[in-house]
Amino acid sequence: MSFISTLHKPLLDFRSFSAKAARNTKTFLLPALRAPRAVSPASASSPQILVLVFSDLRIDPRVRREARALADAGFRVKILYPDAMSTPASPVTLDFGPGVEFRPLPVSAMSYIVRYPHVLGDEFVEAACQERPFAIHAHDLSTALVGLTAAGRLKVPCICDFHEWYSENVTWDYATNSHIAHPRPIRAAYRWTERLAMARSAAIITVCESIARELERSYAFGFRKVHVIRNIPSARRAPTKTYPPIREQLAIPSDQMVVLWQGGTGPSRMLEPVIESLAHYERFTLVIRGPSLDMFGDEYKALATRLNVADRLILCPPVPSEDVVEAARGADCGVWTLPNLCKNFSYALPNKVFEYLFAGVPLLAADYPEVRRLVNRHQVGLLFDPYDPKSIASQIRSLNENPVLADAIRARIPAAVTAFDADYEWGKLVTLYQTLARDGSLNALDGPLGRGD
Repeated sequence: MSFISTLHKPLLDFRSFSAKAARNTKTFLLPALRAPRAVSPASASSPQILVLVFSDLRIDPRVRREARALADAGFRVKILYPDAMSTPASPVTLDFGPGVEFRPLPVSAMSYIVRYPHVLGDEFVEAACQERPFAIHAHDLSTALVGLTAAGRLKVPCICDFHEWYSENVTWDYATNSHIAHPRPIRAAYRWTERLAMARSAAIITVCESIARELERSYAFGFRKVHVIRNIPSARRAPTKTYPPIREQLAIPSDQMVVLWQGGTGPSRMLEPVIESLAHYERFTLVIRGPSLDMFGDEYKALATRLNVADRLILCPPVPSEDVVEAARGADCGVWTLPNLCKNFSYALPNKVFEYLFAGVPLLAADYPEVRRLVNRHQVGLLFDPYDPKSIASQIRSLNENPVLADAIRARIPAAVTAFDADYEWGKLVTLYQTLARDGSLNALDGPLGRGD
């Protein structure tokens, strides 16, 4: 889900935007169009990559994993971000390990995200231009134009990394208290920025094959490759502490199956049918562990109370991102679901799917293309209709009451985890930057449509 959906109501002040069009062209468009796709090879032995990101870095495993992969390969990584996490009474200190430093910006640097067209970050650009990197890495469309503009002014290449497909996402509508399709001007602004990124970035990265193929068809007609780097955890990363099996952590009775949701909460996650499934099968306990339960947990509890299943719903605060695999061990299955509102949702291939498997936990997943492909290929879980609580309960019953099926799924998980080689996956990012530093361009990795990932 895009950050715009989680902050404030979009402010569509088209008249004000039109009045600023000339200034925006000079400030953003012209420098972004000059963003070089080829430069001289890097001269420093450990060149710096400037990472631009707009997220809560305490719970963003993709940014952490990428930063660590690059730092471990000898690059210096500097992460530039608007700090909405800290308060005067409780400042947040981030530590991704050696070789990664942080430069927090004032909250005002992210104010552009709630103003149409939601991509023109003046303060963010000016801060980025104070740095002297060999390359810029822009996370998501929220920083793509910022990165390209800074790249054009600094004469360095910019790689754009799309965690989400913004133009095929949804907007939160405060009038109806629900998600709706993007209004046409917002979608047009996002598509324009995606097209610019495809034209001027040194490379485009995204999270799955479905999004990559559609970006190539929509903007590059098969002559620009989009690189796929899936959000796979490293089996070698040590957690901050050791966790007992989740049943023991939460004192869940042995006659209750443990069904775990570990991840974000709130309206876009569609956990309500999963909670409702408790009423259709009495032999499991649902554990929801994640951020924002202070905002949404009471609604989940109220729903469970109305269904007389509150005693089998457990809400837990999130664990650190490097602990999610360790903390999930011992669950009988891990749930992933989303509403079928847009391609960004239905094409999702989230980190939690891999994290469950790395914890040895069978998948129970909404029947969408990317996760369906993974489940069917490796036979490591079951699929359900995300809108039907009875479908969810039926698959939970199958895992619980068919031990032959459950044991066969668990037995296949180690081979699947071996196939999900995190070193290879994040090594693709390292290869992009090593090639860029050595050759000054990524032309050799571009070309007609072909799945090199």
